Amino acid sequence: MAAVFVLFLPILANAGLNSGCYACHGEKKFPGGYVDETLYSRSVHGQFSCSTCHVNITAFPHGTPRRVNCMLCHLTGTGGAPRTPALQYELSVHGTAVREGLAAAPHCQTCHGSHDILPPGDPHSRIYRKNIPRLCSRCHKAQYERYKKSIHARALFEMGMERAAVCYDCHEEHRVPNVTSPKWMLWLIGKCGSCHKRELATYRQTYHGQVTRLGYTTVAKCPDCHGAHGILPPSDPGSTLSQKNRLHTCRKCHPGASGGFTTYYAHPDDRDRRRYPQLYYTWLAMTILIVAVFAFFVVHTFLWAYRTLRERLKRKGE
Repeated sequence: MAAVFVLFLPILANAGLNSGCYACHGEKKFPGGYVDETLYSRSVHGQFSCSTCHVNITAFPHGTPRRVNCMLCHLTGTGGAPRTPALQYELSVHGTAVREGLAAAPHCQTCHGSHDILPPGDPHSRIYRKNIPRLCSRCHKAQYERYKKSIHARALFEMGMERAAVCYDCHEEHRVPNVTSPKWMLWLIGKCGSCHKRELATYRQTYHGQVTRLGYTTVAKCPDCHGAHGILPPSDPGSTLSQKNRLHTCRKCHPGASGGFTTYYAHPDDRDRRRYPQLYYTWLAMTILIVAVFAFFVVHTFLWAYRTLRERLKRKGE
């Protein structure tokens, strides 16, 4: 029993320290800001006292508290706080915007909340996977409207496919790079391929794929053809790859493209006889030819070597 008491002593102590804060902030009508004690106790910071984060509050009543600086713990790893997300955020477009004084730039609390920070696996958490698109829509409304109609959103919300892409799968959660960065553009191809493995493999066989593998971004990449946030299947009339829109999509890079240009195989699979019979039979013919040529010369080389050895042994015997 004593051991159990010692284990919970820090939590009991913090509860005692916070009781003075809840005397005011525990009242829903309190003008200085209501804090739900039950919700806070369930949060990832529930074992901490209020003054752990509100370091400038040393007595009460007090004035308006400053915004909590999460980096005091997370950038330094104090008390085991995860450092990597904080370091990534500092280098992200969001962190850069905050340092430059952009008022609308998101802080940690913008996404994670303040007194109700729940683990990402909790469905009530702001950063629960299915809640991410709506969370990001607070700042990126236009992108969210397009995403809602996409095949990814349908898979996530209607089909229950939790692996379907959400914002941070492509924009990297805390890292959030500049979308004009060549490094990110090339990384994104591989990221798309982590779900669409076959499409990535066939894309890499094309001119576009081979050029991007060399590190160039001047050729078509996944979003250039499929779109970014409003990705739809080619069978959908609104898709950038529908029969109606395909030529317009190609002309973004090839202004003089004609109708025949759209017959280009963006994801050719030379092993798929049904969909690509010309490629399949060409691949089969070339494979047979190469194997036959190599087999002929291997046999020829061994026969020639045998004849040479026999002739030498004959001369030596004479």
